Amino acid sequence: MRESELFNNLNIFFRIFLGKTAAENIKKQFFSCLKGIDSRKGLCDELESLKSLYETAIRFTEKEAADKEFDEDLLALQRNLYIELEHILSFEHTDTRRHFLVVIPVADRPIMLKNCLESLVEQCRIFQYGGFTKNTQGVPVYNKIRAFVIDDSKDEENIRKIKKICAETMAAGVLTYYVGLDEQAELLGHIPSQYKEHLQTLIGETRKPAPSHKGASISRNIAYLCLHTFWLHAFLGESREKALIYFLDSDEEFRVKIRRGGCLEDIPFINYFYWLDKIFDTSDVEIVTGKVVGDPPVSPSVMINTFLEDIILFFETLSRTAPDEKCIFHDNQSPKNSSAEYHDMAKLFGYNSSSHPQKYPCSLSGDHTVRDCLDDFSKRALGFFYGLHPTRTQLYLHRDDFTETENARTVYTGNYVFTPAGLRHFIPFAGLKLRMAGPVLGRILRKRLKQRFVSSNMPLLHKRTLQTNYNNEFRSGILADNSNIDLSLEFNRQFWGDVMLFAVEELAGLGYPDKRLGLSEITKTAYAMQDKLWNLYKERQAEIVEKTAGISNYLSNNKFWWNRGSETEGAVKNIGLFCALVENNFGVNSAGMKKISEQIKEGSYLTMIGNAIHSFYITDIAWNELLKSNLRMPANSVTSATLF
Repeated sequence: MRESELFNNLNIFFRIFLGKTAAENIKKQFFSCLKGIDSRKGLCDELESLKSLYETAIRFTEKEAADKEFDEDLLALQRNLYIELEHILSFEHTDTRRHFLVVIPVADRPIMLKNCLESLVEQCRIFQYGGFTKNTQGVPVYNKIRAFVIDDSKDEENIRKIKKICAETMAAGVLTYYVGLDEQAELLGHIPSQYKEHLQTLIGETRKPAPSHKGASISRNIAYLCLHTFWLHAFLGESREKALIYFLDSDEEFRVKIRRGGCLEDIPFINYFYWLDKIFDTSDVEIVTGKVVGDPPVSPSVMINTFLEDIILFFETLSRTAPDEKCIFHDNQSPKNSSAEYHDMAKLFGYNSSSHPQKYPCSLSGDHTVRDCLDDFSKRALGFFYGLHPTRTQLYLHRDDFTETENARTVYTGNYVFTPAGLRHFIPFAGLKLRMAGPVLGRILRKRLKQRFVSSNMPLLHKRTLQTNYNNEFRSGILADNSNIDLSLEFNRQFWGDVMLFAVEELAGLGYPDKRLGLSEITKTAYAMQDKLWNLYKERQAEIVEKTAGISNYLSNNKFWWNRGSETEGAVKNIGLFCALVENNFGVNSAGMKKISEQIKEGSYLTMIGNAIHSFYITDIAWNELLKSNLRMPANSVTSATLF
């Protein structure tokens, strides 16, 4: 941007919003600033005032854009205002804003990782946080953003693809580092022996070669050690205290899901790095968690009931149509405030449990019939078993100020940011590989950090499935072939993860984890939670069986048009397969429910959970002693990561 173009976009803002009170007030502030700007030094003297009025103009533009279904012209103005602001901030001698280390654990998901990293490059290109420096090839290299990929993959071809994706991201201007199994093994091999036994539940085995598919929680803890022992020192030096560590999942993107008219779209809208830096700069917080939009962040095993309700409503609505009728599933529904409407047991989390069936929002665009909609819906229904919830996609709900936060209780492990001091808060009980690791950590952080652990309205886009066929790449706990999808392992991890979560929440009320509680008290609490949740799971199973039978009735009665023609045979077959998979995974003879019943009777799983909760004290001490031990990797170590 040439200096002659300075303030061009701000003037466009004034023209577009001419006569608007808020815009006129910003213009008055701007003219006041101009009086002191007669040179580069004068501009520097007014930087804080200019920054404040640009932020106000941007907030106003973003609200107007959101109110007008994210109008493209207003989005273009929003992005240009951010770039203009970055140019103005570059006049300052030193940019003291924070560096971001974006850390992404991945396991055999090259396609999703590619989407994730491409969205990171897009975020940098559109908003240009921290500016850039052009390399010898003329490519902008973004000054304050680095990406670290922690690879837990097993398949050699996927490992090769992931390395290639890292190289492509590097070539696009984001410094990108790859940490594979060899690098992880070398790091773990340097841990003093007195810590290895106590930390095995956090970081897994420390042998060479490092095993693959250790799980996302163990991968995150290993990444914590990499950050502490090498990356922060090697890459940022004395600036390390001004760094923020940003953890993502590989199925997240720097985008939000919105509705324009009757269609859903994914767009880049939030300048994540700018506003996260602002939150940490203006408040005494240590950890900020965002949420997600798009696919819900929970297992299919705890949202099947809500989906069955919605399928019944879908067929009830279809029964009142003709097959060639124009699609009627494009109502312009507003995003909901509740973030748990998809959850079968939302009441457990303090949400209103009065769930109502939701109308399916058709994903097709252009002219199409209800028959076309049924065909597409039937394919998306099978994607449910990989984490897609076709009827309860979470949409972005804009608020006026991205720096507004509220006290948090859950860490969304696919979207959380913390200072280097936050490395002391490891992912607990990682070796158990249970679901709900983020909520469990969140309950501990809420007890320990109180108002220094907050939630922001900066969600990332969550995409559980591939768009081409609505299935997934690798997903731990799900076994699939051409005729069956088995969720029993994920179902098992979900149930015991729920027991762990609500036991920890109950114990936190007694002072845990800072007050050391006895094993008998912990075990008693865990038993009570096990019994309570098992009763809820059995009640839910009865509801699932009843609702599945209701859907099957819609597939067997010839009075419904979809059962009478060859054009809908594929759709009916898909929904029939869906019902069979529901019966296999959640019905009276499901392997998942039988396994949990056996584990409850046998008792060892609950004993393991009780012991893990009790041993947190020792693990916590060992972890923090290790961090204080000045453990460092040699400069020529492969754990410095592969820079592409």
